[in-house]
Amino acid sequence: MPYMFNSKPINALKNQYYFRSALFLLLSFISINVSAQKLKVIAYNIEFAKSTSVDEMYSFLKSQKADVICFSEVPAQGWTKKLGDLLGMDYSFEGKTASANHMEDYKDKTGKYYGKYKSILSKYPLEKPHEVLLEGDRWSPAGAVVASVKVSKRRSVMVFSLHIPTGIDDPKKSKAFYLAQILKNDYSSYDRVILAGDFNDRYDSEPMKYLYDLGFKNPYKSLNIDLSHSTTLSREENNGKVIDHILYKDLKVKKAGIIEQRSLSDHKPVWAVFKLK
Repeated sequence: MPYMFNSKPINALKNQYYFRSALFLLLSFISINVSAQKLKVIAYNIEFAKSTSVDEMYSFLKSQKADVICFSEVPAQGWTKKLGDLLGMDYSFEGKTASANHMEDYKDKTGKYYGKYKSILSKYPLEKPHEVLLEGDRWSPAGAVVASVKVSKRRSVMVFSLHIPTGIDDPKKSKAFYLAQILKNDYSSYDRVILAGDFNDRYDSEPMKYLYDLGFKNPYKSLNIDLSHSTTLSREENNGKVIDHILYKDLKVKKAGIIEQRSLSDHKPVWAVFKLK
């Protein structure tokens, strides 16, 4: 009687292999999308890196695990990209306009880089990068670098990294007022927007209210964070002076705070974690 080969065990193994492969792909897809639903943003005025080098900034930021970092008073000449190479954050955009035209006289700790610019550093691709300059009182030029951060195939966040002067003396002539007008006229079609940087005004000041009137929220207020004994400036005598913010619209804030780092700049970094709707 000829030998009859039983193919059932092999077919069962094949089916088991295909099932496991499909399950692995499904879990990978779910994992990617779950992680993409959260976005950690840091805003940091680094005082033109006067007191820090790229390597020192890397040593500090590597443990923060940010998805997006918005720098103000950052030196140009590729400083942000060099830091991104160390952090494994592959996407950056550096503005061309120095705040208050502060350029060659403002050199970093190493003397290789200079200026007070704005930049965005991101783990995710940056689309439509551009720069916005603002009218208004106090020092000029002032404004923001802007880019759409493509967090996933279906989710993007329009991010502004900004540096503007206080507008408390005449709010209707403030840079914050003109920023609100630009947001209303040119960016109203974007669902998710983040404004991050050095506003030089407290969260409850009159100039900030023009942004709140457009639907922007401040994590400090959303999370009921007591700021009475806090400051985003490095010296303790500035307690109560929180002037660095991360405002958001059409996102849900999960956590936020001020990082107690005083040695690298005259400002402390601020952070927030968002859940994308």
